[in-house]
Amino acid sequence: MSAYMLWLNASREKIKSDHPGISITDLSKKAGEIWKGMSKEKKEEWDRKAEDARREYEKAMKEYEGGRGESSKR
Repeated sequence: MSAYMLWLNASREKIKSDHPGISITDLSKKAGEIWKGMSKEKKEEWDRKAEDARREYEKAMKEYEGGRGESSKR
């Protein structure tokens, strides 16, 4: 998942509470505006989280594929 999507998932409820009754379309637009105005340092923090999540996913897939191969040999 991209840094933006991780941030959006973590921020969606706050945006909703800050803008009661906001439509999904407007929420998406507002989130894009907030992300665009975010500092480079904050975005880098989410980039690191996205990279960590990608590594965890790859590790889990290797374990899954490795385990699947073992069970098919039995």
